[in-house]
Amino acid sequence: MTILELDTILHKELYGQEIVHRIVINALRGHLTSSNPPKALSMSFHGPPGTGKTYMTQMIAKFLYKKGDQSEFYHFFNGRNDFPLQEKVNDYKEELYKIIINSLQKCERSMFVFDEVDKMPEGLLNVLVPFLDYNTWVKSWRHASYSVNTRKAIYIFLSNTGSTRIIQHLLTLWEKGKLRTMARIQDFENLISVGAFNEKGGFYHSDTIDSNVIDHYVPFLPLEEKHVKRCLKRAFKDRGVEPTDEMIEEGLSHVTFGPPPHNLYAYAGCKRLEQKVAANIYARRKEKLEF
Repeated sequence: MTILELDTILHKELYGQEIVHRIVINALRGHLTSSNPPKALSMSFHGPPGTGKTYMTQMIAKFLYKKGDQSEFYHFFNGRNDFPLQEKVNDYKEELYKIIINSLQKCERSMFVFDEVDKMPEGLLNVLVPFLDYNTWVKSWRHASYSVNTRKAIYIFLSNTGSTRIIQHLLTLWEKGKLRTMARIQDFENLISVGAFNEKGGFYHSDTIDSNVIDHYVPFLPLEEKHVKRCLKRAFKDRGVEPTDEMIEEGLSHVTFGPPPHNLYAYAGCKRLEQKVAANIYARRKEKLEF
């Protein structure tokens, strides 16, 4: 997949995230077109559930590797499952360091994704600073005479941290009469970084933020009804069904919108809609058979 193909796919399938689309495409283009980038590319994705954070990482993996997120050079870590205990943070650091070194020795274009950063032990992500900084080489963990190039890798952090601030700021812009498409990265970036630094979790007072080694704080905005409808339509079509308006409305009935009094945004975005669509299709087929 080329960067142009990725750009086209995101235009069609990433709903309501113009800021995200623009930042990520430009960041990837700038990083990957350089044979000698000054540092690894690091992006931190923030926003409510179901807004496309995981989808975006999967699309980047498909763009980078033939096997996509099944590639041996794609590494996915979940804060809740992989690093559950604060008291073991030093063990996790050592293990993580070794995984990164070993992968970079095999492929300098390795990709590392950290999901549910807000559920990670405090201090864990500090081990990443040497890999994210403007250092050309990092010494191998086991062989001091062997170094690895850290500058071509990609690191992505996924978190719900900052969601409340993102929603509130977007709502404030809406109340001022500004269209969603008029929102700018500058409206959110400082809100996200300051919020992440001060909220409990993996970024709490983290050196990754304090050392300014994260290149882009990317806000995934809450989805409106029109975006959720597009998610529903795609979910039906992925199952070979052309949905009627009634079927779309049935899907929407499972979505909770807020905050009051305007109730503009879907609390869970497009999350779990595919399960609702599958149940809807099965129920209708069963009714036809019984009839």
